[in-house]
Amino acid sequence: MDIPKLQVALDNDSIESAFDTLKDGLAEAVDIIEVGTYLIMMEGLRAVSILRAAYPNKLMVTDNKIISPHFGTKILEYNTQFVTLNSTAMDACIEKVLGEATQRGQECQIELYGDSWSFDDLEKWKEMGIKYIVYSRPRLRKGSWSQEDAERLRRICDMGFKVTATGGISYDDLDVLAGIPIFAIICGRSIRNAQDPAAEARRVKERMTELWGK
Repeated sequence: MDIPKLQVALDNDSIESAFDTLKDGLAEAVDIIEVGTYLIMMEGLRAVSILRAAYPNKLMVTDNKIISPHFGTKILEYNTQFVTLNSTAMDACIEKVLGEATQRGQECQIELYGDSWSFDDLEKWKEMGIKYIVYSRPRLRKGSWSQEDAERLRRICDMGFKVTATGGISYDDLDVLAGIPIFAIICGRSIRNAQDPAAEARRVKERMTELWGK
């Protein structure tokens, strides 16, 4: 089983803060850099351009949670490998953005938001050609990830999607997720707020290697 990729979510309030987070080796320690929704809201898509220029060889996600086909196709011009659609987006939006992304050699991922999706929707999106899903643990669930969360995540993986797990994940949650064929795991605050973000990212990756590399 492949070891999941580690993705850091840059939901910083400024581009300066984002670079401060990535300094001292964090950018090299993670596999994927996510230009977070909050950072884009505060700085605009210029944040994507700046980070793309600074890290041209890094896998990168524009997490703009697209719901409009017009804005979605414009966001693709910023040339990150992944863009995120919201599960509330209409089918016409998904089809439009996915079609253009495919032509450009980019990938669309759909983030499952709240109760706005069903497993029937997942089947429909798979037929459309969606390969990547972001399972966002409901915010109402406090505390660590549970077996219920893990089983929902496993079911989506078993449908054939490449699944990214997100929602307050820290080092201590990895054991619950072990053995599930996850594409990527997002750590936001648990890495950004660590005393040494790069060291914490390396610690998370070492544990992922122990759990998934068996």
